[in-house]
Amino acid sequence: MAMTSPRLTRGLGWAAAASVVLVPVLTRRFKRSGGRNGRIVRDVMIPDVLTVDGSATVVEAAQKMQTANIGVLPVVQDGVLRGMVTDRDLVVRAIARGANPATTRVADCATRDIVCARAESTIDEAREVMADYQVGRLPVVDESNRVIGIVTLGSLALRSKEGDETLRVATEVSRRSARSSGTERGNTLAR
Repeated sequence: MAMTSPRLTRGLGWAAAASVVLVPVLTRRFKRSGGRNGRIVRDVMIPDVLTVDGSATVVEAAQKMQTANIGVLPVVQDGVLRGMVTDRDLVVRAIARGANPATTRVADCATRDIVCARAESTIDEAREVMADYQVGRLPVVDESNRVIGIVTLGSLALRSKEGDETLRVATEVSRRSARSSGTERGNTLAR
């Protein structure tokens, strides 16, 4: 059986959720033997992942995050991954726009265009996808697209032997934040 590489889910929205198709991102430059050190995503992923149903309210998602001291929840529908929602998404896409957090559904502020990995993907592939797509959290799904884990920059740093490579990925992920806030290349405002 051939090993699968990380996958990209194109956002088809909640209405087309049944027709979401995982397609290959790009052929990775590392061998499918596990990259340089033979380790795979399963070796570094966090296996106990809290999820939230898309029909849950923003308040319910925020309470889950607070209780578990986490900043991201995979959004599921009938157990299948349909998106991701971060604490920032709740603030920027819901609360800052005046939405009522007690009635606004998580599906209304979740990110639907998401990048995923399989447990058999190499750590090198996962790092490369995280850097390419500037994401700090990569959900891990099984063949039925059910969440079985998550890879974070922290889990890579703590459970991987290549600290320099993880630092490079963190730098690439941070570029998105710098661009959106106007701080890349010294564009900071004097305070």
